Amino acid sequence: MSRLKTYRLAGTMLVLLTIFPLAKLSAQEFNAGVFGGMNASQVDRDGYGGYHNLSFTGGVYVNREFHTDFYWQLELKYEGRGAYYSNSETVEDFNKTSFQYISLPLSVHYLIQEKAQLELGFSPNVLLGFQAYDNQRNQVPLSEPLGGNRRFGLDGFAGFHYWLHSTISVGLRFTYSVIPYSLREGAAVRYLDSGYFHNVLSLTVSYKFLHQ
Repeated sequence: MSRLKTYRLAGTMLVLLTIFPLAKLSAQEFNAGVFGGMNASQVDRDGYGGYHNLSFTGGVYVNREFHTDFYWQLELKYEGRGAYYSNSETVEDFNKTSFQYISLPLSVHYLIQEKAQLELGFSPNVLLGFQAYDNQRNQVPLSEPLGGNRRFGLDGFAGFHYWLHSTISVGLRFTYSVIPYSLREGAAVRYLDSGYFHNVLSLTVSYKFLHQ
């Protein structure tokens, strides 16, 4: 899938979920909003460390209070991930990998004194596209669709938000693959050695445009 088609699909899905809460949920006690920001990511078990890969993330959310100061939240999110090898001369295969995902995070949030907010959840995702680049920054041709990576994945995440205003917050989220997005060659006894895992830090700003 080309990058243009990937961005069009992501944009269409985000617009649809933006319209849905307004059309179906506005009469109920739901909150809804948009968010955007930056992912800093790396790949665990590739032998290299550091959150060197930077990419965009953004989406929409709806949430609702189910107990005093406790909320469930559902999001539809587009995000980029991958790895950038700053010492590229030591990497034989490529200099950078780039993944594009559509994710559906579901989480529980706890609001502390209407300012600080803790979150914990999981997120199924769909891989829309994958690109790899060599040391000369040329795109590497793929021998199979999506480079042999899993089409569907699952993440776990935890995060913190701080409300600067009743409608604006900043958030930091840590996301990690529950299952490896790609398997390593050869059998592995330990689960964490069986494949490659996304390790992502997200910094975002949220705007709540529909609230109870």
